Amino acid sequence: MGVKKRGDRMLWMIGIVGLVMYFVFSWQDLFAAQEWKMLSRDEVIAKAQTHWKQENINLSEYKTSAVMESADSLDGYLGKEDLHEEFGKQAPDTAPVTYWHVIFYNDYSSRGLTYETYHDVKSGKLIGFSRPTPETNTEISTTAGRQRAEQALQDLGVDMSRLELLSTDGEIIDEAEVLEGDEEYRSNRMSFSWQDRSYQVGDSELYYEVSLTGDQVDEVTSDYRVPDSFTEWHDRQTLYAGLLTGVSLLGSFLLLVFAFVFLFLIQQKRPYWSSLWLSLLVFVLYAISNVNQWPVLRAQALGEGGGMFGLLLTGALAIVMAVITSFWVGASNYPLTMTGGMLVREVKPSLWLNRRDPEWSDRMRSAAKRGYALAFAWMGFQGLFYFIGENYFGVWYENDLSMSPANMWVPALFPLLAWFAGISEEITYRLFGVTFLKRYLKYSFIAALLPAMVWALGHTLYPIYPIYTRFIELTIFGVIIGYCYLHYGLETVIFAHVTFDTVLMCIPLFLSGEAVQVASATFFLFLPLVVGYGVSLMKMRREQSDFA
Repeated sequence: MGVKKRGDRMLWMIGIVGLVMYFVFSWQDLFAAQEWKMLSRDEVIAKAQTHWKQENINLSEYKTSAVMESADSLDGYLGKEDLHEEFGKQAPDTAPVTYWHVIFYNDYSSRGLTYETYHDVKSGKLIGFSRPTPETNTEISTTAGRQRAEQALQDLGVDMSRLELLSTDGEIIDEAEVLEGDEEYRSNRMSFSWQDRSYQVGDSELYYEVSLTGDQVDEVTSDYRVPDSFTEWHDRQTLYAGLLTGVSLLGSFLLLVFAFVFLFLIQQKRPYWSSLWLSLLVFVLYAISNVNQWPVLRAQALGEGGGMFGLLLTGALAIVMAVITSFWVGASNYPLTMTGGMLVREVKPSLWLNRRDPEWSDRMRSAAKRGYALAFAWMGFQGLFYFIGENYFGVWYENDLSMSPANMWVPALFPLLAWFAGISEEITYRLFGVTFLKRYLKYSFIAALLPAMVWALGHTLYPIYPIYTRFIELTIFGVIIGYCYLHYGLETVIFAHVTFDTVLMCIPLFLSGEAVQVASATFFLFLPLVVGYGVSLMKMRREQSDFA
């Protein structure tokens, strides 16, 4: 007992150091996060409604969609060339990299029939908009159209002295070729494009575009363009990442096949109920996490112009795919858990205690507490890894807004994803993967390494570059987790993995400053401890009841 306590004290010392290291190495990234003091979805929708009311447009009967988006190609280019600081100095506030995109739509909306606005994520300032194109025969001259377009840009705060009007030579407007300066030309549709000549950040360029129908401005947008060489490089990286992810899926499928085969070859008591409950939990958590991403899918469907039919079709497909994938993930978890549980009996029974074991309650409580210490230590490793990578090896990343809590249906439920990842991944790659290889290959390092590599390859599509960065990070990380599993057992690494992901997912909730999200983050931070102690107390009460 004394040795265990000394070991736990040492683990907590390492954990505290790791937590401090993480915040020391990552504080700049944390406070540069988009979630820091940004407007909520409801606040930005209110600003969008105010804009259209000022335009005398009543959208009270319209539904709304609001998601946070970014100029992905520019964000990646700035990261690769280390130009974020220069961009911050030169870029106008009328063209931010990240912005809110609000769409108003009704049952009859299709392409071109939605009202859309773009807003700065922190101030809510309007930076662009589009509206349905009216049917009109009213014609205006090129000069009048240009003046109207310039006024629209000035209304958004654009400094026209920075801009140069581009030649429209060769552009087709209403089947007529329009030349800049042709004052006599008249049309009911026109578009103008300006380049911001004062913006000089690497080889990227900033453009503004304005479209008119008659004397009405239909659309005002800004657009960043990056060199073709970067786009080609980025596309290759994405292709390679997709191939590596395919290798991971194949490796994970082979683990599932081995689990299914050895399920019938191993002569050990099968943990039926534990496998069933864990599989059902994985199914529910995965389904909720999928449904929570509906705002992003809805915005994509509306952006593709399918109208309400397209939106309903996307929703139906999303539900079907969520059910199918959730069922597959939950069902595949069952043989992995069952076979892994039987292998544990042959390798080291203490790796996963049976709930009837007299030490099970103590194990759950200690696993929950150790999980925090291990998670903090792992955070220190990650912080150090990326500090070295970014400063000495050219590692950089793009914002992945598809997984931002700001784009979740219920942002407060974002940390549930941590429970899905922690349970399913530890069962697949540690309970089964490590135990299986330990049983038949004997060597602990090989047993920890091979599943770690399969696990790491599955994360290469994350927007961290070069794409091999996450493979290196998570292979090392996976080996560390593998040894933690062999030393502390399954319960501890599940709690540690859940706590690790939970802390990282709760940070943006805290940064948002919203009461509901802050309360949710606080709840989820303590949830591993509550679960660990809660299930242990249930077991103890059941035993006391049986004894009585």
